[in-house]
Amino acid sequence: KYALYQLLVKLTGRTLPWGNLTGIRPAKLAMGMIESGMKNTEVAQEMREKYLVSPQKTALAITIANREREILKDIDYENGYSLYIGIPFCPSICLYCSFSSYPLKVWEKRTDEYVEALCKEVRETALMMKGRKLDTIYIGGGTPTTLLPHQIRKLLDTVGEAFGFEGLAEFTVEAGRPDSITREKLEAIREYPVTRISVNPQTMNQETLEIIGRKHTVDQTKEAFHLARELGFDNINMDVIVGLPEEDEVDFCNTMYKIHELDPDSVTVHTLVIKRASRMRREQMERGGEIRPEDTLIPIIQKASEDILRDYGYLPYYMYRQKNKAGTTRNTNQENVAYAKPGKECLYNTLIMEEWETIAALGSGGSTKYVIHEENRMERIENVKSVDDYILRIDEMIERKKKLWH
Repeated sequence: KYALYQLLVKLTGRTLPWGNLTGIRPAKLAMGMIESGMKNTEVAQEMREKYLVSPQKTALAITIANREREILKDIDYENGYSLYIGIPFCPSICLYCSFSSYPLKVWEKRTDEYVEALCKEVRETALMMKGRKLDTIYIGGGTPTTLLPHQIRKLLDTVGEAFGFEGLAEFTVEAGRPDSITREKLEAIREYPVTRISVNPQTMNQETLEIIGRKHTVDQTKEAFHLARELGFDNINMDVIVGLPEEDEVDFCNTMYKIHELDPDSVTVHTLVIKRASRMRREQMERGGEIRPEDTLIPIIQKASEDILRDYGYLPYYMYRQKNKAGTTRNTNQENVAYAKPGKECLYNTLIMEEWETIAALGSGGSTKYVIHEENRMERIENVKSVDDYILRIDEMIERKKKLWH
């Protein structure tokens, strides 16, 4: 890899910020070296000389690796586990989305069936995990707040009865889309020991929201955020995306300044990923062209996001990379970085990204990751993505997990 990369640098006259690294977890590489006893300066030298990573990205990876060690120092991830519960419905499907998400209007008459099947998987999984310590719970999607208040209560009641909430280090409900958030739903969530939620705008530019198919307004984002604060949520995350269609640095900075006015507790900065399953990718193929900013803008905007968030008191604490990101032509596989105020970091995201702890994933499209520390390996069990199949084959999903644990 080293030789090939050097040859390509010579042929093209270009270098890449992550050098010859092709994995999605550069902080995990830095973490391994730190835990082996290397000093930060030695890790930096190794990353620059062996992997040819730029000084800026080297510093980012080492900073995050050290933050992760501090954040998770009290987690016994060899004996503990985390729980992920997926709600696969959304008010509308975003242009770039490739997740297992389905329009609520198509499925709203069957959401009760889905919740019933999900509750069965919750109860059965809890029996399988007896004797292990549950560290974190993360309810994601899709959009969990597409569920009605009584459905939210049914699910969370079942989770509490089956697993118990005592001793949890973190409990996240990713409320997500502002157009799915109501006072009644947030009040239902507040009845349980939820410690963290998300209100995710992706952008605070109305024109971009319309382009990408998010059927909500900037004002709805602000209203949902203020409502969550009014009801006492003191750890709120917001997601934004670098590289959305027709957005430049000015547009992105406008988003960051408007988010700063809301003062969330953490902000996750994603770089647009254009996957095969997304509507954006299909439209690109039909048009034979691109509908994203020039690649040269991506690193400029990313650097702007880092500078702005650091100025506002947020620190980076986890990171990952993906294929098919905007910016791949000249800058290859830019990273997603989560920033938080001290003490407001998301433990679950850090655990799953660095693959330190077993994650039991429930719901359609759930991907369970069973970490076998003594053998330094991981096994996966996938739930079916189709909501129909999940409801019909719930017993099969449960049996898959039983075979994994036993």
